[in-house]
Amino acid sequence: MNQAKWIAIVVCVLLTIGAYIGSTGLFYAEFRPIRNYDLVAFATSWAGLIYYLVRDRKARH
Repeated sequence: MNQAKWIAIVVCVLLTIGAYIGSTGLFYAEFRPIRNYDLVAFATSWAGLIYYLVRDRKARH
């Protein structure tokens, strides 16, 4: 994997962490369970990143 892909993975991880903290109130408010639409958003964004990585890998081979 090249540097651009690693940057995309790191950014996706950081955004996931930030969204999780914002959704649950972790560290700054009373903890609340994560909502279903947040889980769908997390799954969709990660599925999109995985699709991008697999598609690019197949295109190179």
